[in-house]
Amino acid sequence: MERNPFELAMLDQDKRAKLFLYINIAMMATTFFIVFGTILFILIALGIIKF
Repeated sequence: MERNPFELAMLDQDKRAKLFLYINIAMMATTFFIVFGTILFILIALGIIKF
């Protein structure tokens, strides 16, 4: 019998809530880093920030 850890986490309410929070934090952090990188790239491409 193969056990799926994701399905086991979905059975417990507390683990489901923690997983939801961790996924949301990861999505917000990813969005922040993408936006920060894009703005930094634009500023470097326009010559405002020089290395």
